[in-house]
Amino acid sequence: MYKVIVTDHAFPSLDPERAVLSGLAEVIDRSPLRTEDEVIGAAHDADALIISFVPITARVMDALPQLRCIVRYGVGYDTIDVDAAAARGIQVANVPDYCIPEVADHAMALLLALARKVVPLDAGMRRGEWAAVRTAKPIHRIEGRTLGLIGMGRIGRAVVRRALGFGLRVLAYDKYLSPEQAREAGATPVELDVLLRESDFVSIHTPLTPETRHLINAEAIAKMKPSAYLINVARGAIVDTLALADALRAGRIAGAALDVFEQEPLPADHPIRNAPNTILHPHAAWYSEEALIQLQTNAAEEVARALRGEPLKNPLTPARR
Repeated sequence: MYKVIVTDHAFPSLDPERAVLSGLAEVIDRSPLRTEDEVIGAAHDADALIISFVPITARVMDALPQLRCIVRYGVGYDTIDVDAAAARGIQVANVPDYCIPEVADHAMALLLALARKVVPLDAGMRRGEWAAVRTAKPIHRIEGRTLGLIGMGRIGRAVVRRALGFGLRVLAYDKYLSPEQAREAGATPVELDVLLRESDFVSIHTPLTPETRHLINAEAIAKMKPSAYLINVARGAIVDTLALADALRAGRIAGAALDVFEQEPLPADHPIRNAPNTILHPHAAWYSEEALIQLQTNAAEEVARALRGEPLKNPLTPARR
């Protein structure tokens, strides 16, 4: 029987994984492993790894001689050295399709909360105030305003469908999407500079890659309207959070809503915590009870395919020969 090590997770149990892999592999919970050395020490005889955030480098792979596959709980996979895995014949997969409606809903929820000043109005009520205009001014009508999407994959397209229902004009920047595909989805394709200049809301839905790391930096933020809002439910390091905090304190943009951060959990002394007009969430956009089970089940099904020698559904490396 194969041995599958789950390195780190925050699930109530691993029952879904064990149900999928029953009779094929033993699922061993070693969470929380946080470092390369911890993985090497705890998973030296693993045939497969299922991971969340722990780094899986070439050094880790070389110390796990039986390793056949690595599956990441989630969409992003920047903590895995995919090229090193491919060179060693180790298959890698992610789960890119488990929380599309949840993340799209969360992006729209944050947009609405920013636009309608939900947080300051609630705080004012709790202070004993009853002054909508004085507390929330300025609020502008959402209908007719412009939403700019950076990234138009599965989640970006789901956001477009929701945004159009609120009467928003949608711009999209995605280097890997044809103009025709963007228009078919209901968005107008534009370059990034145009999107930043024209958008009242900028929402990020692109993967984290070397090219997108700190894509939204001080220079990019300076191109946004002073009345614009930034929303990030993708990956934290796409935004230079220190530059964002500076811009918010200086009033160079109106506000931001962040569900993801460069370092998670967010350090207690990070400047973004004290920046004005911000909504901060603990990487929660993916979560629903349905998505939770789907994530665990789909990750385990990829492991089962790899161990049986079957093609993966969402491979990030060439098929094993």
